[in-house]
Amino acid sequence: MGIIIKNLNFIYEQNQIFKNTDFHFEDNKIYTLVGPSGIGKSTLLDVLTGFKKPQSGTISYQNVQKSEMLTIFQNNQIFPWLTVSEALALPFKIKNISKEQTDSRVKELLKIFELEALAYKRPNALSGGQLQRVAIAQGLTLDPKFLLLDEPTSSLDQEAKEEIQDRLLDEQHKRNNTMIIVTHDIEEAAYLGQEIILVANQQLNKLENPTFGRENRRHSLGFYEFCILLRKQVRQL
Repeated sequence: MGIIIKNLNFIYEQNQIFKNTDFHFEDNKIYTLVGPSGIGKSTLLDVLTGFKKPQSGTISYQNVQKSEMLTIFQNNQIFPWLTVSEALALPFKIKNISKEQTDSRVKELLKIFELEALAYKRPNALSGGQLQRVAIAQGLTLDPKFLLLDEPTSSLDQEAKEEIQDRLLDEQHKRNNTMIIVTHDIEEAAYLGQEIILVANQQLNKLENPTFGRENRRHSLGFYEFCILLRKQVRQL
């Protein structure tokens, strides 16, 4: 189950980004993608969603449709004329879901992401962390099976970043979906990634995370020892 990549070849502006690449993204897991800038992390998200087409190779979608995949980009923009509630309701309206169901789901999302006090505010009245919470809540409106996030916390301060990270873990646990997260933040990769993917040499190299699922990891010496190991591996790419 999930998404299976076989013999993927992708060339962009005469640069070979992926070469005969194989990988299996399984259901109900969180993957974090790390590697140098320009190595192909964000490109991979575009290839998975079909936004960019590989020159050769196959991508098999098992038990998932492309319509069940959604990407949240860095600094995801909310329409400036919509309130928070209206922004969350928009995907339901596009899908012609009833007003009763829409109102109920929006109310639930406002509570989950602690946005109730901001329900009638517009984007220009929100902080960066609040905007990012709205963007992620909007991304979860229709319960995508695969949620792809491109540097979802890069513009946030440390406190807001940790809050978003904890929200993502909670929501993935509740929904049993798959998340694929691009990040340049080593601690974020180690905190969120059940499996960490090192993108290098036109390949996707999987690294198991021995700290994933442990309680109070942010206060654990073992977690930071793993971060040091991961940082060394990324610098060697």
